[in-house]
Amino acid sequence: MPNPPPGSSLGPYQIEGDIGAGSMGDVLRGVDHSLNRRVAIKILSEKHRDSPELRARFVREGRAVAAIQHANVVQVFTTGTYDERPYIAMEFLDGTDLGTIIDDHGALPSLAAARAVLDAARGLQAASQAGLIHRDVKPSNLVRLSDGRVKVTDFGLAKPVDPGTEPALTALGVVVGTPDYIAPEQARGETIDERVDIYALGGTLYYLLVGTPPFRTGKPAEDKYLKVVARHLRQPPPDATAAAPGVDRELADLARQMMAKKPADRPDYGTLIPRLEAIVARLGAAGAPDASIVRPMDSAGSSGLVGKTPFVGGDGPRAFRDDPDASLGSLAAAVKPRFPGWLIAVTGVSVLVLAVGAVVFLTRGGGAAAPDAAPTAPADAGVAAATVDAAPAPPARPTPPAGMVLVEKPDGTPWFFVDAEPVTHGAYAKVFPKQKQPSAKLDPQPVTGVAYNFARAYAQAAAKRLVRADEYDAAVATAGVSPPAKGLYEWVDGNEKDKKTVRAVGAKATRAQTGQKDVTFRLAADLPAPAP
Repeated sequence: MPNPPPGSSLGPYQIEGDIGAGSMGDVLRGVDHSLNRRVAIKILSEKHRDSPELRARFVREGRAVAAIQHANVVQVFTTGTYDERPYIAMEFLDGTDLGTIIDDHGALPSLAAARAVLDAARGLQAASQAGLIHRDVKPSNLVRLSDGRVKVTDFGLAKPVDPGTEPALTALGVVVGTPDYIAPEQARGETIDERVDIYALGGTLYYLLVGTPPFRTGKPAEDKYLKVVARHLRQPPPDATAAAPGVDRELADLARQMMAKKPADRPDYGTLIPRLEAIVARLGAAGAPDASIVRPMDSAGSSGLVGKTPFVGGDGPRAFRDDPDASLGSLAAAVKPRFPGWLIAVTGVSVLVLAVGAVVFLTRGGGAAAPDAAPTAPADAGVAAATVDAAPAPPARPTPPAGMVLVEKPDGTPWFFVDAEPVTHGAYAKVFPKQKQPSAKLDPQPVTGVAYNFARAYAQAAAKRLVRADEYDAAVATAGVSPPAKGLYEWVDGNEKDKKTVRAVGAKATRAQTGQKDVTFRLAADLPAPAP
């Protein structure tokens, strides 16, 4: 049986029409005349009626969202069944998802991005307190309303933190979620908690600030599903200020910390929300630009005249085109017109006339100062200036020794120094001139064939150390550090005492501690101790 047609009834709702369709189901627009409110009705598609898993997911999503009562989470009104297919009726949102906003208008100012993520964090915290992990946090599942608030939508992949006796719909080891924002432990199919949502929200924050997902290169051949996921697993989180220098430094650092590889290194909601609140307060007090409401553009380029195509969440027309594996969106939203075009035009002309009049007045004699007269400062200018507290100077960053580069932690704090290049034949020969294999004649190529013990001895002679295994990925991903040539391995120290390993570019391997023709090494140095 097809979906209920316009004019028919579905429970207490009268159907007005279709909003969109995706791989799992459809979203209809309806109205509850008894309460005078519009609703979005998500219904499992007819072709999936006999799928126990998808039916169970629908039922679970309705229960999950209904258990969350929060201003930043979409509200569920009722659930029911039509033609043996479950449906969920929820609030109809007047707004646009953040993914569409960025696609149409580009990256957000830091203040607008911080406000959006703060709202999303509050909604996700409420979900966590209700015992739910969203598991699919991404820009297209965050809707910004016409009043500027953001609501979290699409709990189709939500999972109870403690499932109890409820049967699992996803087997352990099965990966769900969107690759652009997937946490490493989620990509590996490991046991997860609400910190996967914090990771995805950090990736979303980066996207809002920069305009592209955090681990995309812009090259289609390099941005396939598995390659993007591999970068989430191996590469350190990118710095938004490197791609967009105007981004607020503290906000960019917070995004990196939210995307820390280890869940324990990410801030929890109790820490994240106050930090976002402080950033929003600071940027707002400083008069930072905001884009609280982004109006749509019509084909003629005028703002606010034509509504956008209604939003259908994670699996509507836009998201389904971008990500065939995305889940069905939760609800619909439409952007309403703001101001008539004639009013905008009249206002613009009026402002222009006033500006021209002011220029003419000031450039004529009417009370204007003589051209050569120096501007006079107000009598109390010095007092006013003295009352303004100077912003504290940022702490001095440690200067790397010659040939070395500073490596930072995910939160942007200094970590250690590392050689920009592996140790060369010439440098090694100066310390161990009697070693036969390395030769100064091959300089400046990286030295190879050095046993692990000799590599450590060289490091001690240089008053440095080998790079540790937990430092290596961050080191070679730092700007200014050259990774070894393809096919070369590097000696690194393991995390455990007396545990040695060898790391290859993009891979791991256990190697013997004797000399290897394809093994080189580089040095690291700890930061200087702070002055007493």
